[in-house]
Order: sequence, then structure tokens, then C-alpha cells
Amino acid sequence: MAVSGGSLAKQLHGLLGNKVVRWDKWHVFFVDERVVPLDNEDSNYHLIQTELLSKVPIPSQNVHPIDADLLDDLDELCDSYEKELITEFANRETARFPVFDLILLGMGPDGHTASLFPNHELLTESDRWVAWIDDSPKDPPARITFTYPVINHAHKCAFVATGVEKQEMLHVTLDQPEQGLPSSRVRPVQPGLLYWFVDDAAAAKTEYPQTPFKL
Repeated sequence: MAVSGGSLAKQLHGLLGNKVVRWDKWHVFFVDERVVPLDNEDSNYHLIQTELLSKVPIPSQNVHPIDADLLDDLDELCDSYEKELITEFANRETARFPVFDLILLGMGPDGHTASLFPNHELLTESDRWVAWIDDSPKDPPARITFTYPVINHAHKCAFVATGVEKQEMLHVTLDQPEQGLPSSRVRPVQPGLLYWFVDDAAAAKTEYPQTPFKL
């Protein structure tokens, strides 16, 4: 699986104590990462490590952070993470892009997802698996991110969007996809599936059909 950062870290905290989860089967990659040391509070790895990974028996070799020795060279950092993906997926996949079982995503107040921001040139990237930006509208400015070809080749993509502050963007993303917000560009190729897990506050304006979720 691959996971983004932000509020997802705290929401994954709810998995603690779930006896059905087979933690030893998990491999965790990061959909995007801020180019900061791994112990920095802005690091997505640090967030997930603090809220979840440090509290469950996932083998350390199954967790795949960025190479913190390459923070000064964004090209090398992306190449290194792409090689990590190649190493993990080469023996299992014959597709051009890695195929994750699950990619977990959040949605920002501007409609961005991962580190794919509105009107950015990376929205049209079609070849690279991992790309960098140094002009993020949110601090820190330097980040690396999976591109859409990787995200959209997952077996399942799942967004989590909660709270009234996500209400307007959820409405635009689901009801007006023609506006081309980054979140609305997540469209898994067949037979991939896309899920939105939302609460009533976030979904108050959307006209998109809703289905109650039950475990």
C-alpha cells in the first residue's frame, strides 16, 4: 500500500487494536513526501511512524521511506525512490507502472492530492513514476510525489475527506470533475476502483450518490 500524509495519519490510528489486520503482510510506501529529515515534524513518514507504524508489528524492512541522505538532490531523491519501487514490484508486476493493492489519499482545501497541486505542470506528467516540485504553495516547498500513472494503476484508490472545511472542494471534485482539480484526476484504470470515505459534514453539498459504509 501507499499512503499520503496530512490528517490521514491520525485517521489510521483507528486501526490500532484491530485483530483482523495482518500487519506482517503490509508493505508501506509514501505517495508523497516533504523533502525534510525523517524525524522532522513536517515529514509524512514521521507522522505515520508516530501515529501508527511505531505501534504495530510491521517489519521494519517493509516500510519504505525516502533516502534522507539525498535531500540536497531532488533528481537523485526521486530516482532512488523509483528504484525502491522497481525493486519491490519487479518480480510481481509486468505492467509499465507499479500496481499497488491500495493507495490512500487525502484532499487539500484547494483540491490537491498527494503533492499534485492545481495548475501545476506535474498534472500532465505521463512517464515518470516519482517527480519533484520545489514550488509547493504549502510549506515546505520541496516535495516528491507519485505521478498520476502510478496512482491510477492501483487496484484500489481511497480518499478520506472529513469535516466542513472539505465541503466545497468535495462538491467541486465529485460534481464538477470537468474543472480538472487534482483530486478529480484520480481515475484508476480498469479494473481499478476508486472509493471516497467521507462524513456528513464534508458531503453536505455534493450531489454524488452516497452509500452508507459498514464493516
